[in-house]
Amino acid sequence: MYDNISGSLDFISSSNEYRSGVFKGTNGISLGDGPQRGIAYGSKVYIPVYGSNCVWVIDKTSCRTLKQIDTNSPEAVCAAEGYVFVSNNDGYVSRIDTAALNIDRHIAVGPNPMGMAATGGKVYVAISDGYNYQNNYANGKRLAVVGAKDGLHETDIACGLNPTQVAADTEGNLFVLCMGNYADVPSTVQKISAATRELSTVAPASLMALRGTTLYLINGQTDWATSSFSMTATTYNTLTAQPLQTALFSESENPAYPTSIDIHPATGDIFICSDPSAMGYSQPGYVYRYDTTGKLQTRHNAGVHPFGVVFI
Repeated sequence: MYDNISGSLDFISSSNEYRSGVFKGTNGISLGDGPQRGIAYGSKVYIPVYGSNCVWVIDKTSCRTLKQIDTNSPEAVCAAEGYVFVSNNDGYVSRIDTAALNIDRHIAVGPNPMGMAATGGKVYVAISDGYNYQNNYANGKRLAVVGAKDGLHETDIACGLNPTQVAADTEGNLFVLCMGNYADVPSTVQKISAATRELSTVAPASLMALRGTTLYLINGQTDWATSSFSMTATTYNTLTAQPLQTALFSESENPAYPTSIDIHPATGDIFICSDPSAMGYSQPGYVYRYDTTGKLQTRHNAGVHPFGVVFI
């Protein structure tokens, strides 16, 4: 967005064919500025576009637009109980009625909400208070809990500093990626027990994904003086928080500079979006696909700063 490069949507078929720019090619218009990670829900895909203040609703088979829904600075989406929930950077969560394709509620949750996850009829929203770094993100450090059916902000659950991503395992345990303060407080993943709501730290990480009861963590470190990058990738059992694989990829097959990790819900294949380098955020990047053991299968050339994979 800051380099005036419009967002785009690419497509990978089940036969591993890669097609670029399918949104614009199908609809004749740009996706917009700053698209975020979308979701597939029912027969539709919902894509939040931060800089263009909208959520695109598209048919997941044809990629044709069904509606452009206006909402302020959308960061993330999740779905539950026939609704799609949108976290907006203005402090609200918008609820989209997926039958009428309109927003039926605006729910105040707190400053700079980020990632979300839905489980057990509740939507859990990471409240980062990300612009309040001078006051140590004082109004964040929590998850807002929203009832999916009634759309009410019920309570909050304490978590670490600057939460951004949230995921839930099949047992209802929550995992929160807390980015810290980018200085003396490092980024970590924390677990919130479904049974006790007890908070515990799992491991340092900068990206995460979850499938079933397996948690995938990437911990990347950048030396900005030299623009060099190193990373580790580990999987954990979510029930025990014990490592399953401590070196998921061989060093020679590591992604260049990962920006997201997503796990195919059916096959377990691992998809990692990546910039070409630490300073390559305005250059075309890559999408890596690994099998369940972490062995590299393919690397596709992608658009500028690829940022997430939606499985349809």
